Amino acid sequence: MKRTLLLALAAILAFSCEEKQPIPDPEPTPTPTPQPGPDKPLAGEYVLPLVETTDTHGYIVNNDNGTIHYRLAYIADKINDIRGHGAECDRDRLLLLDGGDIYQGASVSNLQGGVPLFVAYDRMGYDAVAVGNHEFDWGITTVIDADATLPDYEWEGTACVSEVPVLCSNLYQNGSRVPFTKDYAIIRKTAMNSEGEKVEVKIGVIGFAPNYASSIMTTKFTGAGYSLREDYSIPRNIAAELESTGQCDATILLTHDSANDAADNLGSNSVIDLVLGGHSHRTMSGSTSWGLPYLQGGRYAEHFGYAELRFSVDTTGAVSFLSVEKMRTETVNSDRDVCSRAGQNASDLDEDILAVSKRAVEISAAQLEDVIGYIDVGATSYRLAGSGERCSAIGNWMCDIMRRIGDADVSFVNGGGIRTSFPLYGSSRDITVANVYEMFPFSNAIYVYKLTYADLLKVFEYSLTSGGKSLFTGMTGLDCHFYSDGEIHSLRLWDGTVIYSGGKWTGDWASRNVILAVSEFLATSERTDYSTGTPNPLVEWNSTSRLLYNNLVDNENAVLVLREEAVASGGLLKVDDTAHFIVMD
Repeated sequence: MKRTLLLALAAILAFSCEEKQPIPDPEPTPTPTPQPGPDKPLAGEYVLPLVETTDTHGYIVNNDNGTIHYRLAYIADKINDIRGHGAECDRDRLLLLDGGDIYQGASVSNLQGGVPLFVAYDRMGYDAVAVGNHEFDWGITTVIDADATLPDYEWEGTACVSEVPVLCSNLYQNGSRVPFTKDYAIIRKTAMNSEGEKVEVKIGVIGFAPNYASSIMTTKFTGAGYSLREDYSIPRNIAAELESTGQCDATILLTHDSANDAADNLGSNSVIDLVLGGHSHRTMSGSTSWGLPYLQGGRYAEHFGYAELRFSVDTTGAVSFLSVEKMRTETVNSDRDVCSRAGQNASDLDEDILAVSKRAVEISAAQLEDVIGYIDVGATSYRLAGSGERCSAIGNWMCDIMRRIGDADVSFVNGGGIRTSFPLYGSSRDITVANVYEMFPFSNAIYVYKLTYADLLKVFEYSLTSGGKSLFTGMTGLDCHFYSDGEIHSLRLWDGTVIYSGGKWTGDWASRNVILAVSEFLATSERTDYSTGTPNPLVEWNSTSRLLYNNLVDNENAVLVLREEAVASGGLLKVDDTAHFIVMD
């Protein structure tokens, strides 16, 4: 029995050894190719278009001798050519930004406190706007809500809430960051590839402003405790934080500064991918020597900037920024932005913004159509010959109007205060109430001084310094003959009487009284000339008996004095096109 069991066990073992084969190594399992799921886009390049406007200055429309140009409606249409029209509109398909100075300038905006622009910018779906120096003209908190957005508004009986963020990372009041501007906004958009596939991208838009305090009335800026820290490490550090922590895929600097200057000031150690600028009223697109691109969309809604942000998506779905491409500035077509009859240029004008624009014109119609009188000399901003690039016909006219408002002998105007021009249409041109508000858009108070001519000489001496020239650019009431180096040759009355020459006064002219009228901006700007140390003498005199009064608003009173002139002259309004600053050889 035992033998039988042993034989059986041997047979089993033999059979087992005979059947056993080496086990082959398993073939490697192929790595599956990542497939795009519902949350994973296809790998490749994606594009997000961008549009920038800047320095619109209220020009939702422009009235050209009775022809209305619907500039913002045209721009809105071009934007929606990309986003889609009507029910097809997808605002995530384009990034829309503005570089500041939105409201103040054109009469249709000035007469309504900027409301037409509040409405248009909200309805156009701006993603963010910068703070310009002219946002302070009417008081900064009148054009920005406490939550750092454009103002809520009522339009056509409906209360509307604007959520357009207002950006400025370096604006302070009494040493603390103001609560009513945001440092930056992270804006989520949809980039698209050539096959129509989409991917979400995050753009960090950082607001910043140069120190434009000297371009703002003192009472509205430094007098109210505001200051700007022109420290470019502020936007550099914000951008570095946003990108290093993955909060955004690309960063943009949105600044009310000339785009090329801001790009240069950022320096080559910044991670910022694009600079969008303003303030200088120029169109530009280019890049720094180290490759930082910059873009700027001009002024008055005459142009807009366009660019494309390119992104890469890898096989895991991760997004990274590649470059800025196709930068350019586009011009609003002045043949295609008019709509004087139903349906005209319908394919080039956004229906909603056109309706807002037309209503804004209707609301202002009384002032736009209220003709005060006419001019037969063009009130243009071209510099008059022999004036050393100082005097212009429009500047002379503004000075003469201020002299009449203040019952003054002499008046000055700053070049930056000249915001419009009135060329003739044929041999004459009507002047309306709205035109006067274009000429005096800032609602400045007129400061009226009682001086001696010796005091006035100090004003002239200051006006011929490099710092003073930018404030006291043009003048009427006297003729000032001067040398190109800034030395005064003589002061003369308009009848030819020389009252000062070669450093000496004629007779008792030094002690005689003279009345001077200037705008609040000139009277309060503390702009010391750096080369000579000469201060603006009016600033000191504001706290003395030399200042008679400053309670008359320029545009309101300009309408009154021009109406009086028109009645007396049969409607003709006199424009002086003679240089009163005169360069001597």
